[in-house]
Formats: sequence, C-alpha cells, structure tokens
Amino acid sequence: MAEAYTGLKERAEESPTDKVISKVKELINSGVLKPGDKLPAERKMALDFGFGRTQVREALHKLEFYGIIKTLPQSGSVVNGLDINTLDGLISDVLNLQSYDFFSLVETRILLEEKAIRLCAERSTEKDLKKLEKAHANYIAFFDTPDRVSYDFAFHRAIAEASHNPVIKAMLMIVIPDILDVYQRDRICAPSSEVTNEHLEMLNAIKNRDGELAAHLMTQHLQGVLAFAKQKLELENN
Repeated sequence: MAEAYTGLKERAEESPTDKVISKVKELINSGVLKPGDKLPAERKMALDFGFGRTQVREALHKLEFYGIIKTLPQSGSVVNGLDINTLDGLISDVLNLQSYDFFSLVETRILLEEKAIRLCAERSTEKDLKKLEKAHANYIAFFDTPDRVSYDFAFHRAIAEASHNPVIKAMLMIVIPDILDVYQRDRICAPSSEVTNEHLEMLNAIKNRDGELAAHLMTQHLQGVLAFAKQKLELENN
C-alpha cells in the first residue's frame, strides 16, 4: 500500500488542453508573446494550433486560474506582467502537475482549503465578501452551462484570496484545477444543487466570522472528491 503514496507517477500522454498550453508556452519562449501582449482570439488560436475552440477555451481558463494570463474587460486575454523565466516556470509547473498521484493532490487540497477558509472567516474584508458574493452569484448564473466548473474554481479562488495568505493561495492555485478536471471528467457528474447550497452555507459562515463552522463545511463539501480519489486509488492498486 505504501507504493500508492510515492507522489510521482509516469506522466500520462498530454491532453488536448495541455497541448494548447504547450503551444502558448512556445509562443512565450520564442518571444512572439511577451508579458503584457494580447493573446490571439480563440477562433484564430484554434485554427493555428489545430484544436477545437473548446480545448482552447479550457486552456485559457486554466492559464488564467494560475495567474499566467488575465482577462481585461473589452480587451481579451493578455499575458501577465511577469518576467519570461517566471512565466516559463509557471507553465512548466502546470504541465507537470499530473505527475503527482490524484489522491495525494486531493489530500493536500483538503488541508489547504480548511486552513484557507478559517483564515478567510477571520481576515476577509468587506471588499473580499463582495467578491465572494459575486463569485457565488456567477456560479448560480452559469450553473447549467459548461462554464460551471470555471465558476466553481472562481469561488474557491476567492476564498483563498480572502485568506490573505499568498502562499496558501499559490499552493491551492496549483492543485485545484487539475483535481476538478479529473473529477469532472472521470466521475461524469451532473450539476448538483447540493454544491450550490454548500457554497452558500460556507459563504454565510464566513460572513458570521465562524471559522470553525466554515472549516467543517469545507471538509464536508470535499468529501465527494475525497471518496472518489480513494476509489480511484484502490482501482489503480488492484
């Protein structure tokens, strides 16, 4: 059983989304794209890279979630203002993340999320609470669309940001997207109203400054993905 916790596995074949990210990395490394530059439109990237717009959109969501690109109102997506070496390292980390076993990623996520929401309940400002409310409202608005997962990301990111601990936030930004991608793809889970209710309960606990309750709710919220990770681990070891 100890072999299941080695933390490293042979890297799987790149997904179409990761191939798009690799293409973006090539454009940055070659100097075609520089910090502050605007990315081509989704349609052009799909045509140039030879992938569908869905894969391009997923790649952009992932890059934005990690802070590698940012979306500006009415301006589209631009490369973040980081130096080239930093950008290259960040993108490499994103592409190499799947080397870690899924169960270890989920365990790490739960530890980080519990701490993040406790700190969020203690430290969040009025501005933070407004961002959390907006993130929750967006999740509800896009609940029945393919963008639901991205807005789920945004809600958890808002909690991490409101913890005002940049290290916890950075670590969560590394593990959450790929965990949810695997969970969404392999479990083939339909939208659940339970998730919406759980988000609202966590938001209310944060507003009430009840860190203990908020952490408990977060733990319960993540039990589904933990159970799935355990099941996946058992199947891989049989």
